[in-house]
Amino acid sequence: MSFFRFFTLLFLFTSTIVLSQEKIKHVVVSGESVYSIAKKYNVTEAEILEMNPKAKGLLQLEMVLFIPKNSKKKSEEKKIKFTPKGPSHKVEPGESLYTIARKYDTSVEKLRDANPQLESDNLQLGELLALPKGIKKQAEEKLSKAETSKIVKNQSKLQKHVVVSGESFYVIAKKYNISVEELKKANPQVENNKLDIKDVVFIPGTENVEAAEKKQDREEKKKTREEKRKEAEINKTENAVVATTSNDADDTVSLTHEVVPKETKYGISKRYGISITELEKLNPQIANGLEIGQHLIIKAGAKSNEVKSETKVDLPNKDANDVAVVSNETGTETKAEVLPLSADAAMKADFLIAKASENLGVRYRGGGTDRNGFDCSGLMFSTFRNIDLTLPRSSSDMAANSGVKIDRSQAQKGDLIFFATRGRWVGHVGMVTEVLEDEIKFIHSSTSSGVIISSTKEPYYARRFVQINRVLQ
Repeated sequence: MSFFRFFTLLFLFTSTIVLSQEKIKHVVVSGESVYSIAKKYNVTEAEILEMNPKAKGLLQLEMVLFIPKNSKKKSEEKKIKFTPKGPSHKVEPGESLYTIARKYDTSVEKLRDANPQLESDNLQLGELLALPKGIKKQAEEKLSKAETSKIVKNQSKLQKHVVVSGESFYVIAKKYNISVEELKKANPQVENNKLDIKDVVFIPGTENVEAAEKKQDREEKKKTREEKRKEAEINKTENAVVATTSNDADDTVSLTHEVVPKETKYGISKRYGISITELEKLNPQIANGLEIGQHLIIKAGAKSNEVKSETKVDLPNKDANDVAVVSNETGTETKAEVLPLSADAAMKADFLIAKASENLGVRYRGGGTDRNGFDCSGLMFSTFRNIDLTLPRSSSDMAANSGVKIDRSQAQKGDLIFFATRGRWVGHVGMVTEVLEDEIKFIHSSTSSGVIISSTKEPYYARRFVQINRVLQ
Protein backbone atom coordinates (compact mmCIF):
# COMPACT_ATOMS: atom_id res chain seq x y z
CA MET A 1 0.00 0.00 0.00
CA SER A 2 2.83 2.41 0.87
CA PHE A 3 4.41 1.60 -2.51
CA PHE A 4 1.18 2.60 -4.32
CA ARG A 5 0.90 5.81 -2.28
CA PHE A 6 4.50 6.72 -3.15
CA PHE A 7 3.86 6.44 -6.89
CA THR A 8 0.61 8.45 -6.61
CA LEU A 9 2.43 11.33 -4.90
CA LEU A 10 5.23 11.13 -7.43
CA PHE A 11 2.69 11.35 -10.30
CA LEU A 12 0.95 14.40 -8.81
CA PHE A 13 4.28 16.16 -8.22
CA THR A 14 5.44 15.49 -11.79
CA SER A 15 2.10 16.68 -13.27
CA THR A 16 2.32 19.95 -11.33
CA ILE A 17 5.83 20.64 -12.68
CA VAL A 18 4.75 19.86 -16.27
CA LEU A 19 1.68 22.11 -16.04
CA SER A 20 3.73 24.98 -14.62
CA GLN A 21 6.09 24.71 -17.56
CA GLU A 22 3.26 24.88 -20.12
CA LYS A 23 2.24 28.49 -19.36
CA ILE A 24 3.79 31.92 -18.84
CA LYS A 25 2.59 34.57 -16.39
CA HIS A 26 2.06 38.04 -17.88
CA VAL A 27 1.17 41.16 -15.85
CA VAL A 28 -0.98 43.63 -17.80
CA VAL A 29 0.48 47.15 -18.22
CA SER A 30 -1.10 50.38 -19.44
CA GLY A 31 -2.21 50.40 -23.11
CA GLU A 32 -2.20 46.62 -23.57
CA SER A 33 -5.04 44.59 -25.08
CA VAL A 34 -5.59 40.89 -25.67
CA TYR A 35 -4.73 41.52 -29.32
CA SER A 36 -1.36 43.18 -28.56
CA ILE A 37 -0.44 40.56 -25.92
CA ALA A 38 -1.22 37.76 -28.37
CA LYS A 39 1.03 39.44 -30.95
CA LYS A 40 3.79 39.84 -28.36
CA TYR A 41 3.90 36.15 -27.43
CA ASN A 42 3.03 34.92 -30.94
CA VAL A 43 -0.11 33.11 -29.80
CA THR A 44 -3.75 33.44 -30.77
CA GLU A 45 -6.28 35.58 -28.88
CA ALA A 46 -8.54 32.53 -28.56
CA GLU A 47 -5.80 30.64 -26.68
CA ILE A 48 -5.37 33.50 -24.20
CA LEU A 49 -9.12 33.80 -23.62
CA GLU A 50 -9.42 30.02 -23.17
CA MET A 51 -6.89 30.11 -20.30
CA ASN A 52 -8.17 33.46 -18.94
CA PRO A 53 -12.00 33.69 -19.17
CA LYS A 54 -11.97 36.97 -17.19
CA ALA A 55 -9.97 38.64 -19.98
CA LYS A 56 -13.05 38.73 -22.25
CA GLY A 57 -14.00 42.09 -20.76
CA LEU A 58 -11.75 45.12 -20.29
CA LEU A 59 -8.25 44.29 -19.05
CA GLN A 60 -7.32 45.71 -15.65
CA LEU A 61 -3.89 47.13 -14.81
CA GLU A 62 -1.60 44.54 -13.11
CA MET A 63 -4.06 41.78 -13.98
CA VAL A 64 -2.20 38.43 -14.24
CA LEU A 65 -2.77 36.46 -17.47
CA PHE A 66 -1.53 32.97 -18.30
CA ILE A 67 0.02 32.61 -21.76
CA PRO A 68 0.39 29.13 -23.33
CA LYS A 69 3.97 28.12 -24.10
CA ASN A 70 3.06 25.43 -26.58
CA SER A 71 0.83 27.49 -28.87
CA LYS A 72 -0.85 25.94 -31.89
CA LYS A 73 0.27 29.02 -33.81
CA LYS A 74 3.91 28.35 -32.91
CA SER A 75 3.56 24.69 -33.82
CA GLU A 76 2.21 25.63 -37.25
CA GLU A 77 5.07 28.09 -37.77
CA LYS A 78 7.64 25.40 -36.95
CA LYS A 79 6.22 23.26 -39.72
CA ILE A 80 7.11 25.98 -42.25
CA LYS A 81 10.73 25.32 -43.04
CA PHE A 82 10.70 26.29 -46.68
CA THR A 83 14.14 27.58 -47.70
CA PRO A 84 14.24 29.51 -50.98
CA LYS A 85 17.17 28.71 -53.26
CA GLY A 86 17.41 32.17 -54.82
CA PRO A 87 16.43 35.71 -53.73
CA SER A 88 13.90 35.73 -50.87
CA HIS A 89 11.82 38.04 -48.71
CA LYS A 90 11.15 37.75 -44.97
CA VAL A 91 7.52 38.60 -44.06
CA GLU A 92 7.22 41.63 -41.76
CA PRO A 93 4.22 42.82 -39.66
CA GLY A 94 1.25 43.97 -41.75
CA GLU A 95 2.54 42.55 -45.03
CA SER A 96 0.46 40.56 -47.50
CA LEU A 97 1.13 38.97 -50.90
CA TYR A 98 -0.26 42.14 -52.47
CA THR A 99 2.09 44.55 -50.62
CA ILE A 100 5.13 42.30 -51.21
CA ALA A 101 4.30 42.02 -54.93
CA ARG A 102 4.10 45.82 -55.16
CA LYS A 103 7.42 46.19 -53.35
CA TYR A 104 9.23 44.10 -55.98
CA ASP A 105 7.16 45.33 -58.95
CA THR A 106 5.68 41.92 -59.71
CA SER A 107 2.24 40.26 -59.56
CA VAL A 108 0.54 38.25 -56.82
CA GLU A 109 0.13 35.36 -59.26
CA LYS A 110 3.88 35.16 -59.96
CA LEU A 111 4.58 35.32 -56.23
CA ARG A 112 2.19 32.39 -55.61
CA ASP A 113 3.80 30.38 -58.44
CA ALA A 114 7.23 30.90 -56.88
CA ASN A 115 5.96 29.63 -53.50
CA PRO A 116 4.04 26.36 -54.02
CA GLN A 117 4.36 25.67 -50.27
CA LEU A 118 1.71 28.32 -49.53
CA GLU A 119 -1.60 26.66 -48.69
CA SER A 120 -3.43 30.03 -48.50
CA ASP A 121 -2.79 33.77 -48.82
CA ASN A 122 -2.44 34.10 -45.04
CA LEU A 123 1.27 34.76 -44.36
CA GLN A 124 3.14 33.98 -41.14
CA LEU A 125 5.35 36.61 -39.49
CA GLY A 126 9.00 35.87 -40.32
CA GLU A 127 8.13 33.41 -43.10
CA LEU A 128 10.57 33.30 -46.03
CA LEU A 129 9.11 33.73 -49.51
CA ALA A 130 10.94 32.95 -52.72
CA LEU A 131 10.95 35.83 -55.19
CA PRO A 132 10.03 35.18 -58.85
CA LYS A 133 12.85 34.65 -61.34
CA GLY A 134 14.43 37.83 -62.68
CA ILE A 135 13.95 39.76 -59.42
CA LYS A 136 17.02 40.55 -57.43
CA LYS A 137 16.48 41.36 -53.78
CA GLN A 138 18.10 44.56 -52.67
CA ALA A 139 20.97 43.48 -50.42
CA GLU A 140 21.02 45.09 -46.99
CA GLU A 141 23.78 47.67 -46.80
CA LYS A 142 26.53 46.56 -44.44
CA LEU A 143 28.15 49.45 -42.61
CA SER A 144 31.87 49.69 -41.94
CA LYS A 145 33.15 50.35 -38.42
CA ALA A 146 33.97 53.94 -39.40
CA GLU A 147 30.45 54.52 -40.74
CA THR A 148 28.88 52.93 -37.66
CA SER A 149 31.02 55.12 -35.39
CA LYS A 150 29.99 58.23 -37.34
CA ILE A 151 26.28 57.34 -37.07
CA VAL A 152 26.52 56.72 -33.31
CA LYS A 153 28.33 60.06 -32.89
CA ASN A 154 25.57 61.91 -34.74
CA GLN A 155 22.79 60.22 -32.74
CA SER A 156 23.10 62.89 -30.03
CA LYS A 157 21.63 65.36 -32.53
CA LEU A 158 18.64 63.17 -33.42
CA GLN A 159 15.20 62.95 -31.86
CA LYS A 160 14.86 60.05 -29.40
CA HIS A 161 11.96 57.57 -29.31
CA VAL A 162 11.37 55.21 -26.36
CA VAL A 163 9.95 51.85 -27.45
CA VAL A 164 6.63 50.86 -25.87
CA SER A 165 4.80 47.55 -25.83
CA GLY A 166 3.84 46.24 -29.27
CA GLU A 167 6.19 48.52 -31.24
CA SER A 168 8.57 47.30 -33.93
CA PHE A 169 10.80 48.97 -36.54
CA TYR A 170 7.82 48.77 -38.91
CA VAL A 171 5.40 50.53 -36.52
CA ILE A 172 7.91 53.26 -35.55
CA ALA A 173 8.87 53.92 -39.18
CA LYS A 174 5.18 54.35 -40.09
CA LYS A 175 4.69 56.72 -37.15
CA TYR A 176 7.46 59.07 -38.32
CA ASN A 177 6.73 58.60 -42.04
CA ILE A 178 10.15 57.14 -42.87
CA SER A 179 11.28 53.80 -44.31
CA VAL A 180 12.22 50.79 -42.19
CA GLU A 181 15.62 50.70 -43.91
CA GLU A 182 16.36 54.32 -42.92
CA LEU A 183 15.37 53.64 -39.31
CA LYS A 184 17.54 50.50 -39.07
CA LYS A 185 20.52 52.27 -40.62
CA ALA A 186 20.25 55.10 -38.06
CA ASN A 187 20.28 52.56 -35.19
CA PRO A 188 23.18 50.12 -35.74
CA GLN A 189 23.34 49.57 -31.97
CA VAL A 190 20.16 47.41 -32.12
CA GLU A 191 21.25 43.79 -32.35
CA ASN A 192 19.38 41.38 -34.65
CA ASN A 193 16.80 44.11 -35.37
CA LYS A 194 15.04 43.14 -32.14
CA LEU A 195 13.46 45.92 -30.05
CA ASP A 196 12.57 45.60 -26.38
CA ILE A 197 10.33 47.79 -24.24
CA LYS A 198 12.11 51.00 -23.08
CA ASP A 199 14.82 50.68 -25.75
CA VAL A 200 15.80 54.06 -27.21
CA VAL A 201 15.91 54.47 -30.99
CA PHE A 202 16.95 57.57 -32.93
CA ILE A 203 14.80 59.03 -35.70
CA PRO A 204 16.72 59.97 -38.88
CA GLY A 205 16.03 63.30 -40.58
CA THR A 206 15.55 65.18 -37.28
CA GLU A 207 19.07 66.65 -36.95
CA ASN A 208 17.87 70.25 -37.02
CA VAL A 209 14.58 69.85 -35.18
CA GLU A 210 15.27 72.68 -32.74
CA ALA A 211 16.31 75.10 -35.51
CA ALA A 212 13.34 74.03 -37.64
CA GLU A 213 10.94 74.62 -34.72
CA LYS A 214 12.37 78.11 -34.12
CA LYS A 215 12.03 78.90 -37.82
CA GLN A 216 8.44 77.62 -37.78
CA ASP A 217 7.66 79.81 -34.75
CA ARG A 218 9.05 82.86 -36.56
CA GLU A 219 7.03 82.07 -39.69
CA GLU A 220 3.84 81.54 -37.66
CA LYS A 221 4.33 84.86 -35.83
CA LYS A 222 4.94 86.61 -39.16
CA LYS A 223 1.82 84.96 -40.61
CA THR A 224 -0.24 86.04 -37.58
CA ARG A 225 0.94 89.65 -37.95
CA GLU A 226 0.10 89.58 -41.67
CA GLU A 227 -3.38 88.17 -40.98
CA LYS A 228 -4.03 90.85 -38.35
CA ARG A 229 -2.89 93.54 -40.80
CA LYS A 230 -5.22 92.23 -43.52
CA GLU A 231 -8.08 91.96 -41.04
CA ALA A 232 -7.51 95.58 -39.98
CA GLU A 233 -7.59 96.69 -43.61
CA ILE A 234 -10.84 94.78 -44.23
CA ASN A 235 -12.43 96.27 -41.11
CA LYS A 236 -11.26 99.72 -42.21
CA THR A 237 -12.86 99.22 -45.65
CA GLU A 238 -16.10 97.95 -44.16
CA ASN A 239 -16.27 100.81 -41.68
CA ALA A 240 -15.75 103.27 -44.52
CA VAL A 241 -18.77 101.99 -46.43
CA VAL A 242 -21.17 102.05 -43.49
CA ALA A 243 -23.30 105.16 -43.97
CA THR A 244 -25.23 106.46 -40.95
CA THR A 245 -28.71 107.91 -41.63
CA SER A 246 -29.65 111.42 -40.49
CA ASN A 247 -32.38 110.06 -38.20
CA ASP A 248 -30.48 109.80 -34.89
CA ALA A 249 -33.63 108.82 -33.02
CA ASP A 250 -33.92 105.57 -35.03
CA ASP A 251 -30.17 104.79 -34.61
CA THR A 252 -30.22 102.96 -37.97
CA VAL A 253 -27.46 102.22 -40.48
CA SER A 254 -27.26 101.19 -44.14
CA LEU A 255 -24.52 98.56 -44.50
CA THR A 256 -22.72 98.08 -47.82
CA HIS A 257 -19.93 95.77 -48.95
CA GLU A 258 -17.27 96.13 -51.67
CA VAL A 259 -16.71 92.95 -53.71
CA VAL A 260 -13.11 91.66 -53.61
CA PRO A 261 -11.48 88.97 -55.84
CA LYS A 262 -12.75 85.36 -55.50
CA GLU A 263 -15.85 86.34 -53.48
CA THR A 264 -19.18 84.65 -54.17
CA LYS A 265 -22.81 85.45 -53.38
CA TYR A 266 -22.89 82.48 -51.02
CA GLY A 267 -19.80 83.67 -49.11
CA ILE A 268 -21.11 87.22 -48.77
CA SER A 269 -24.59 86.12 -47.67
CA LYS A 270 -23.12 83.74 -45.08
CA ARG A 271 -20.78 86.44 -43.77
CA TYR A 272 -23.58 88.90 -43.08
CA GLY A 273 -26.26 86.38 -42.06
CA ILE A 274 -28.69 86.97 -44.92
CA SER A 275 -29.99 84.75 -47.71
CA ILE A 276 -28.83 84.93 -51.35
CA THR A 277 -32.42 85.84 -52.30
CA GLU A 278 -32.35 88.86 -49.95
CA LEU A 279 -28.93 89.89 -51.32
CA GLU A 280 -30.18 89.75 -54.93
CA LYS A 281 -33.39 91.60 -53.98
CA LEU A 282 -31.34 94.47 -52.52
CA ASN A 283 -28.89 94.34 -55.46
CA PRO A 284 -30.71 93.34 -58.69
CA GLN A 285 -27.58 94.20 -60.73
CA ILE A 286 -25.85 91.01 -59.45
CA ALA A 287 -28.41 88.61 -60.93
CA ASN A 288 -25.89 87.62 -63.63
CA GLY A 289 -22.85 87.55 -61.33
CA LEU A 290 -20.49 89.69 -59.24
CA GLU A 291 -17.90 92.17 -60.43
CA ILE A 292 -14.78 93.14 -58.47
CA GLY A 293 -15.20 96.57 -56.86
CA GLN A 294 -19.03 96.50 -56.86
CA HIS A 295 -20.66 98.10 -53.81
CA LEU A 296 -23.51 95.93 -52.54
CA ILE A 297 -26.27 96.93 -50.16
CA ILE A 298 -26.31 94.39 -47.33
CA LYS A 299 -28.91 95.86 -44.99
CA ALA A 300 -31.06 98.89 -45.68
CA GLY A 301 -31.93 100.70 -42.47
CA ALA A 302 -30.93 97.82 -40.20
CA LYS A 303 -30.58 98.50 -36.48
CA SER A 304 -26.90 98.97 -35.67
CA ASN A 305 -27.10 96.36 -32.92
CA GLU A 306 -28.41 93.81 -35.46
CA VAL A 307 -25.13 93.58 -37.39
CA LYS A 308 -23.83 90.11 -36.56
CA SER A 309 -20.27 89.32 -35.59
CA GLU A 310 -18.43 86.05 -35.84
CA THR A 311 -17.64 84.40 -32.50
CA LYS A 312 -15.50 81.35 -31.83
CA VAL A 313 -16.75 79.07 -29.06
CA ASP A 314 -14.34 77.14 -26.81
CA LEU A 315 -15.32 73.64 -25.68
CA PRO A 316 -13.95 72.93 -22.18
CA ASN A 317 -13.95 69.42 -20.70
CA LYS A 318 -14.91 67.65 -23.96
CA ASP A 319 -13.86 64.07 -24.59
CA ALA A 320 -11.00 64.23 -27.11
CA ASN A 321 -12.39 61.21 -28.95
CA ASP A 322 -15.58 63.06 -29.81
CA VAL A 323 -15.97 65.73 -32.46
CA ALA A 324 -18.11 68.38 -30.80
CA VAL A 325 -19.74 71.12 -32.87
CA VAL A 326 -21.20 74.30 -31.37
CA SER A 327 -22.91 76.97 -33.50
CA ASN A 328 -23.55 80.58 -32.50
CA GLU A 329 -25.81 83.12 -34.24
CA THR A 330 -23.60 83.27 -37.30
CA GLY A 331 -23.40 79.51 -37.79
CA THR A 332 -19.68 79.44 -36.94
CA GLU A 333 -18.56 75.91 -36.01
CA THR A 334 -15.87 74.89 -33.55
CA LYS A 335 -14.60 71.31 -33.56
CA ALA A 336 -12.71 69.54 -30.82
CA GLU A 337 -9.42 67.89 -31.73
CA VAL A 338 -9.31 64.11 -32.25
CA LEU A 339 -6.44 62.17 -30.69
CA PRO A 340 -4.16 60.32 -33.15
CA LEU A 341 -4.27 56.52 -33.27
CA SER A 342 -2.49 54.68 -30.46
CA ALA A 343 0.38 52.33 -31.38
CA ASP A 344 -1.96 49.37 -30.89
CA ALA A 345 -4.66 50.92 -33.11
CA ALA A 346 -2.06 51.82 -35.77
CA MET A 347 -0.90 48.17 -35.87
CA LYS A 348 -4.51 47.05 -36.26
CA ALA A 349 -5.04 49.58 -39.09
CA ASP A 350 -2.03 48.25 -41.02
CA PHE A 351 -3.19 44.68 -40.40
CA LEU A 352 -6.73 45.46 -41.64
CA ILE A 353 -5.45 47.20 -44.77
CA ALA A 354 -3.26 44.17 -45.54
CA LYS A 355 -6.21 41.78 -45.06
CA ALA A 356 -8.53 43.89 -47.24
CA SER A 357 -5.82 44.23 -49.93
CA GLU A 358 -5.67 40.44 -50.26
CA ASN A 359 -9.10 40.72 -51.92
CA LEU A 360 -8.10 43.24 -54.60
CA GLY A 361 -9.67 42.19 -57.89
CA VAL A 362 -12.44 40.09 -56.31
CA ARG A 363 -15.75 40.79 -58.10
CA TYR A 364 -18.71 42.71 -56.67
CA ARG A 365 -21.62 40.60 -55.41
CA GLY A 366 -24.66 42.02 -53.61
CA GLY A 367 -24.80 40.66 -50.06
CA GLY A 368 -21.38 38.97 -50.51
CA THR A 369 -18.94 38.64 -47.60
CA ASP A 370 -16.25 36.29 -48.98
CA ARG A 371 -13.89 35.85 -51.95
CA ASN A 372 -16.79 34.68 -54.12
CA GLY A 373 -17.79 38.34 -54.16
CA PHE A 374 -18.21 41.34 -51.81
CA ASP A 375 -20.56 44.26 -51.65
CA CYS A 376 -19.12 47.44 -50.06
CA SER A 377 -20.34 46.83 -46.50
CA GLY A 378 -19.64 43.09 -46.85
CA LEU A 379 -15.94 43.82 -47.47
CA MET A 380 -15.75 46.01 -44.35
CA PHE A 381 -17.76 43.52 -42.29
CA SER A 382 -15.47 40.64 -43.32
CA THR A 383 -12.24 42.66 -42.87
CA PHE A 384 -12.96 43.93 -39.35
CA ARG A 385 -13.97 40.43 -38.23
CA ASN A 386 -10.23 39.64 -38.43
CA ILE A 387 -9.76 41.63 -35.20
CA ASP A 388 -13.02 40.34 -33.66
CA LEU A 389 -14.82 43.63 -34.32
CA THR A 390 -18.34 43.11 -35.67
CA LEU A 391 -19.67 46.04 -37.70
CA PRO A 392 -23.32 46.57 -38.74
CA ARG A 393 -24.18 44.90 -42.03
CA SER A 394 -25.17 47.98 -44.07
CA SER A 395 -23.22 51.13 -44.95
CA SER A 396 -25.93 53.43 -43.55
CA ASP A 397 -25.94 51.57 -40.21
CA MET A 398 -22.13 51.73 -40.11
CA ALA A 399 -22.26 55.50 -40.64
CA ALA A 400 -24.80 55.94 -37.84
CA ASN A 401 -23.65 53.36 -35.29
CA SER A 402 -19.93 52.53 -35.77
CA GLY A 403 -17.29 54.53 -33.90
CA VAL A 404 -17.40 58.31 -33.80
CA LYS A 405 -17.78 60.80 -36.65
CA ILE A 406 -14.61 62.87 -37.14
CA ASP A 407 -13.60 65.85 -39.26
CA ARG A 408 -12.13 65.02 -42.67
CA SER A 409 -8.87 66.77 -41.73
CA GLN A 410 -8.39 64.22 -38.90
CA ALA A 411 -8.66 61.14 -41.16
CA GLN A 412 -6.16 58.32 -40.62
CA LYS A 413 -5.58 54.82 -41.95
CA GLY A 414 -8.20 52.32 -40.77
CA ASP A 415 -11.05 54.89 -40.60
CA LEU A 416 -14.33 54.22 -42.43
CA ILE A 417 -15.22 56.68 -45.21
CA PHE A 418 -18.82 57.11 -46.46
CA PHE A 419 -20.39 58.40 -49.66
CA ALA A 420 -23.94 59.35 -50.71
CA THR A 421 -24.81 57.21 -53.73
CA ARG A 422 -28.57 57.22 -53.06
CA GLY A 423 -29.50 60.87 -53.25
CA ARG A 424 -28.67 62.48 -49.90
CA TRP A 425 -28.37 59.18 -48.01
CA VAL A 426 -25.24 57.14 -47.28
CA GLY A 427 -25.08 54.23 -49.70
CA HIS A 428 -21.39 53.32 -49.95
CA VAL A 429 -18.49 52.66 -47.55
CA GLY A 430 -14.74 52.06 -47.80
CA MET A 431 -11.69 51.99 -45.52
CA VAL A 432 -8.97 54.67 -45.57
CA THR A 433 -5.60 53.25 -46.71
CA GLU A 434 -3.55 56.43 -47.15
CA VAL A 435 -3.91 60.12 -46.26
CA LEU A 436 -2.06 62.74 -48.30
CA GLU A 437 -2.22 66.55 -48.05
CA ASP A 438 -5.45 67.04 -49.98
CA GLU A 439 -6.32 63.46 -50.92
CA ILE A 440 -7.64 60.34 -49.18
CA LYS A 441 -7.20 56.90 -50.71
CA PHE A 442 -9.55 54.10 -49.69
CA ILE A 443 -10.20 50.42 -50.44
CA HIS A 444 -13.76 49.39 -51.26
CA SER A 445 -15.89 47.10 -53.41
CA SER A 446 -17.37 49.00 -56.36
CA THR A 447 -20.26 47.68 -58.43
CA SER A 448 -18.30 48.12 -61.68
CA SER A 449 -14.76 47.00 -60.78
CA GLY A 450 -15.04 44.90 -57.61
CA VAL A 451 -12.47 45.41 -54.85
CA ILE A 452 -10.21 48.34 -55.79
CA ILE A 453 -8.40 51.32 -54.25
CA SER A 454 -9.87 54.72 -55.19
CA SER A 455 -9.26 58.39 -54.33
CA THR A 456 -11.36 61.30 -53.11
CA LYS A 457 -9.83 63.29 -56.00
CA GLU A 458 -11.87 61.25 -58.46
CA PRO A 459 -14.83 63.48 -59.46
CA TYR A 460 -17.45 60.82 -58.70
CA TYR A 461 -16.34 60.39 -55.08
CA ALA A 462 -15.39 64.06 -54.58
CA ARG A 463 -19.04 65.04 -55.24
CA ARG A 464 -20.50 62.32 -53.03
CA PHE A 465 -18.29 62.41 -49.90
CA VAL A 466 -20.35 62.49 -46.68
CA GLN A 467 -18.29 61.67 -43.56
CA ILE A 468 -15.49 59.70 -41.87
CA ASN A 469 -15.87 57.53 -38.76
CA ARG A 470 -13.09 56.49 -36.36
CA VAL A 471 -13.68 52.88 -35.22
CA LEU A 472 -10.18 51.97 -33.98
CA GLN A 473 -9.23 53.34 -30.56
